[in-house]
Amino acid sequence: MTRVLHQSPNCREVLPIALLCLFVALASGCANLREDIVRAPSQAFSDPQQTNLGHSYETAQAKHPRLSAFRLLNNGVTALLTRGALADLAERSIDLQYYIYDADEAGAFLLERLIAAADRGVRVRMILDDFLLGLDDQTLETLNAHSNIEIRIFNPFHDRMRWSRSLQMVLQADSLGHRMHNKVFAVDGQIAILGGRNISNHYFEGAADANFRDMDILAAGPVVRDVGQNFDEYWNSPIVVPVAAFGSSTRVGEAYERFLALRAQALAEVGAFAEYRRHKPEIVRQLLTEADNMTWAPGRAIAEPPVRKETGATKSSSVIAKALAIARQDTQNEITYEVAYFVPGKRGVEVMQDLQSRGVKVRILTNSLASTDVVAVHAGYAPYRDALVAAGVDLHEYRPDATRPEPQGHRMRMGSSASALHAKVVIHDRKLIWVGSANFDPRSRHLNTETGLLIESPALAERVLAGMERDFQPQYSWKLELETVPETSTRQLIWTGERGGKPVVFHNDPDASLWRRVGVGFYSILPGLEDLL
Repeated sequence: MTRVLHQSPNCREVLPIALLCLFVALASGCANLREDIVRAPSQAFSDPQQTNLGHSYETAQAKHPRLSAFRLLNNGVTALLTRGALADLAERSIDLQYYIYDADEAGAFLLERLIAAADRGVRVRMILDDFLLGLDDQTLETLNAHSNIEIRIFNPFHDRMRWSRSLQMVLQADSLGHRMHNKVFAVDGQIAILGGRNISNHYFEGAADANFRDMDILAAGPVVRDVGQNFDEYWNSPIVVPVAAFGSSTRVGEAYERFLALRAQALAEVGAFAEYRRHKPEIVRQLLTEADNMTWAPGRAIAEPPVRKETGATKSSSVIAKALAIARQDTQNEITYEVAYFVPGKRGVEVMQDLQSRGVKVRILTNSLASTDVVAVHAGYAPYRDALVAAGVDLHEYRPDATRPEPQGHRMRMGSSASALHAKVVIHDRKLIWVGSANFDPRSRHLNTETGLLIESPALAERVLAGMERDFQPQYSWKLELETVPETSTRQLIWTGERGGKPVVFHNDPDASLWRRVGVGFYSILPGLEDLL
């Protein structure tokens, strides 16, 4: 007995105990957030006419009472530089809300413009989701120390060790599974940008392995008041926690070191910073003088509440899903979807079948297996393809070799990479447009918070459709069809398109690697996965 007690512990015996302790510690939230932090409420700036931005829209607004102005931001570079110019034009307030904010060139560029605005006395409020946040706690603390910058985190992880995030998510799925997927950038209560883009090189043609095909809408006028009210509901919600509640961080992390290095690039004006200096006068002029050239139309901003109501598996509390369902019911002729993550489920297939049965043409573009950045989502989508095509849906899958739109007026690209679809756009009868953060999947309907714009404008719908049409072309996406197999009289999916100017046909997911195919097979057998996608 004595000899056994004094033996060195066996790793195989200790490891399960250590893991059990870690599970218990994380499940209980071992690093509790401070409760003594004062959460001062605040509201969005409501008097845009007192600013130069607001004043520049007064004349055009008088011609279009109760309407708002809209402009499509179809290219990533233009979308990033426009955000930078708006930050430089801000006089009173900047409110931004994002699911992902990376410590890369695009993230550092925008942070530098936000810091410059705060130095001028502009109030900057930032709401960031915690799960995939690329800014570590020291970077957040450094920014939050500025007298005019306050950062709050949506549904933060109690244990701040980044490596433990996935484990915490598994152990506390009921609480930590609810994420903020919103994307908002609003300035002086006058102009806001909403759409699908997060803040990362991947969304703005930056240097990255893959860049996303995405869309934003720049909005001005009364609809921005709705955006501000939605933002305030999040800002003042208990689920959104001030960075100060995390306590002081003394460890210098890799993300903070990247942040400092990229700030040095900003001062040296290289990369995105150099491009911004070159194009800033043109973008600022457009923002301040071209209100009459924007599309003025009825529009409303729609956002899920910060805390989603609990619902059953077959019902959704989503205010966005309900608004889009009403729009579908009113659609008479055609509906076009460009949605990155499309997991319709049986009910979604029935919705598409119903549309087709009453004479509404349905077109859908989503990611192919080769282009998607989330193989698990493709595993949730793939089983429904046959039924969709059999119902008459015009189904297309985006290709990784598709080229993305260039900026208007000049040719400039920060990076070159493969493509993946990230847009979330729906157009009803060429007159009603949805552009936002919500995908057509269970997570958007039941778990995530989302936001976006619903706009009634045939003119803007045509512009958005023109930007989408290229994505449906055979050199940019595969069209899915059903082909009869003579030997068995069964029907199987085929992918048709063009390569090198010649028509091609595939009988399996084109260009998908073996590992991606194996991944789809693995995820497809996991029970209950679809409800989490």
